[in-house]
Amino acid sequence: MASIYSLDDLKNYHHEAIHFFGAELMLLKEAISNIKDERLSKAAILLMSCGQTGAALLQLSSQTDVFTTQVAMLSRAFMETVTNFCYVGICDDKEYRAFLLHPIYRNYHNVGLPKMEDNLDAITENVAARKVKQEQLKNIPIVREALSLFSETNPNLNWTKKKLYERIDAIEKWGKLLDVFFTINKIQYYSDASESLHGSLYGCTYSIGMFDPEFEHAKEDELDKMLYKNNACILLHLGMLIHESFTLISYTNNIVEIWNHSYRNRGRSLNLLFHILEKEPTVTHKKTYTKAEKQQAHKNAYERWSTEDDEKLELLFCEGKTVKELSAIFSRNEGAIKSRIKKLELKEKYDR
Repeated sequence: MASIYSLDDLKNYHHEAIHFFGAELMLLKEAISNIKDERLSKAAILLMSCGQTGAALLQLSSQTDVFTTQVAMLSRAFMETVTNFCYVGICDDKEYRAFLLHPIYRNYHNVGLPKMEDNLDAITENVAARKVKQEQLKNIPIVREALSLFSETNPNLNWTKKKLYERIDAIEKWGKLLDVFFTINKIQYYSDASESLHGSLYGCTYSIGMFDPEFEHAKEDELDKMLYKNNACILLHLGMLIHESFTLISYTNNIVEIWNHSYRNRGRSLNLLFHILEKEPTVTHKKTYTKAEKQQAHKNAYERWSTEDDEKLELLFCEGKTVKELSAIFSRNEGAIKSRIKKLELKEKYDR
C-alpha cells in the first residue's frame, strides 16, 4: 500500500529511526559492561556481536537505495542473535550447557581441515594428520563432553534442536518479555531475508516491489518512499528487541537507569512506528511509567506467573472475583490480570 506521506516526511522519519536504533546500540554497550549474572555474562558475546551487526546496519541504512537486501539479511542475523541471547537466559541447564559446548564441538570437526595454502597433492597425509589431532583432542574431558552432547561424526549440528519459532514460544511462555516484538520480527523479515540470503529471484527483487501488483512503479518517488519507510520500520523493530534484552538483564543485574532510558526511547519510537504505518497513534500525553514505578504500585509487576499463581487465579476466577479484586490480590495491574485470564482461557473454560 502506498504511503500517504511525502518523500521528505519519510526521510525525516527514517532519520529519527536511525537515531533511535543508534541510541539503543549505545545503551547496549553500556548494559553489557554491567552484567554480573554468570549465565548472561557468558551469553553476552551474542550482544557484542549484535553491537557490531547494528553498527553495520546503521552504515548500510544511510544508503537505502543501494543496500536494501543487505539490510534485510543483517536484520535477520540481528533478530535471531537477540532471540538466542534471551532464550539462553531462560532455557534449562542442559541446553545452556550445550550452548557453551557447541563451539568446542565445532572446533573438533574443523581442526586440520584443508586450507587454501595447503598442498592438495598431500591430501591423504593431511587426512591422516587430522585424525591424529582429533584423537589428541578427545583426551581433553570437555571435548569428550561436547562430543557426547552433539556428535563425533556429524559436524553440522546446531547448538539447539529448537527452531526459531520454538525459541520464541519458550520466551512467550516464560512470560516476562514482550514476545510480540520477537514474533513480529520473525514474521516480517525472516522469510524474505532468507530468500535474499539464498539468492532467489524473489529475494533479489522483493525489496523494490518488482512482483507486487499493488506497487505503482510509474509513480514518481514511489520506490524511494517505500525504501525509506521499510528501512525505518526495520530499525524501529530491531531497537525494540534491544529493549527486551535490557528487560531480561534487569531481572538479575542493576541496569535501572539504562532500562528507564531505553523504555522512554521505546515509547516515543512506538508512536513513530504507528505514525509511519498510518495506524492509530498511542496517547502521547499519557505519562509513561518506569519499571520501578510500576513495581511500587504493583509489586509483582513483571514477575513470572508460577503454577501456584495460575491455580490460585483460576480458583478465584471461579469464585467470581472481579478483575479489580484480582489485581489487588496478586499485586499486578488489571491489564496483566486480563492477559493471564485470556492466556489460561478461563472464560472459555468456564463459559463466562
